[in-house]
Amino acid sequence: MSETTTNYLRPLINLLLFALFLLFAWFFSDLVVYILIATFISILGSPMVRWLEGKKIFKLRISHVVSVSITFLSIIFVLVIFVLFIVPLIIYQANIISSINMDALLTHYHSTFVKINEFLVQYNVVHPEQSFLNYLQEQLGSFIDVARFTNIFASLVSTTGSVFMGTFIVLFLSFYFLLDDTLMKRAALMITPTRYEKDMSKILHNSKSLLVRYFHGILLEVGIMMTIEATALAIIGVPNAILIGFMGGLLNVIPYLGPLMGALLGMFLAALSELSFGSYDMVFSSIFYVAIVFLGANIIDNTVLQPQIYSKSVKAHPVEIFLAIIIGGKLAGVVGMIFAIPTYTIIKVVVKQFNSRIKIMDFLTTKT
Repeated sequence: MSETTTNYLRPLINLLLFALFLLFAWFFSDLVVYILIATFISILGSPMVRWLEGKKIFKLRISHVVSVSITFLSIIFVLVIFVLFIVPLIIYQANIISSINMDALLTHYHSTFVKINEFLVQYNVVHPEQSFLNYLQEQLGSFIDVARFTNIFASLVSTTGSVFMGTFIVLFLSFYFLLDDTLMKRAALMITPTRYEKDMSKILHNSKSLLVRYFHGILLEVGIMMTIEATALAIIGVPNAILIGFMGGLLNVIPYLGPLMGALLGMFLAALSELSFGSYDMVFSSIFYVAIVFLGANIIDNTVLQPQIYSKSVKAHPVEIFLAIIIGGKLAGVVGMIFAIPTYTIIKVVVKQFNSRIKIMDFLTTKT
């Protein structure tokens, strides 16, 4: 085969391999998710592995395998503590919801519901023959019925092995990604044309450096926000403050919009807790306290935490980050919003490496 023919066929072969890779990713999407989660865990654990390597215990230098094992066991320990902490809180909240006395609730707020119904009828939101009170009773009843199934998670785990299998796969891959941190790099270079291998190698290195800083910053932000919100709510006396603070802090992984979602969820959970206790007059007070605490925590987050995490870790302008999050949400919902910044960071690194001479590209990559 002549060299000219080979030069024509090589791009076609590369295109075919790329198409096969996309087909594989689509067909085995669950496996791709496992690989991404394992990659995320290995990125979080890699600094600890590097820190442990070379340390001495009783004059014996810690080997790479031992440092990986210690890191891996530490990650498992944190995950187990997380599950043991959050599952009882969720079950407790479900029990709270299921204990709401619907008859007493509707009786106490009957006059308020009547006024709401009259308002909706007046502005043609509902038909005069329809009853907002009956509709609300049906919706609340169905919601409480769902909440009574507190063993849904346990039954799913016990009846199917998919959760255990997925967990095993993620942990298995995570360990070997930590053990051989060049494994993903070598896999990426295998499907990269030879003339672009140096560029790809640099892209992978720069992306990993930025993502390590970003993910560690996110974990720190989530931990601080959980502590602030849960502590403040507990001091004020809001029911189920720990779960509300936990969920609020956890939703901070969604930049900008996460705190709003966390506040709405927190107010909802606080209201349900007060209703279950029969403290109908305290419902709006608890909602107000949750709103104030989340507002104060969000001010701290926006002025202190986020500038340190987003602008410095991924080196992007706040407007870029905001637009990336909106686009990610439009494409893939909440999951897209969570992965918007890491994805945008990688795209910026790729664009900078290949250095397109388009003005907008120069502007977007000046900070990377």
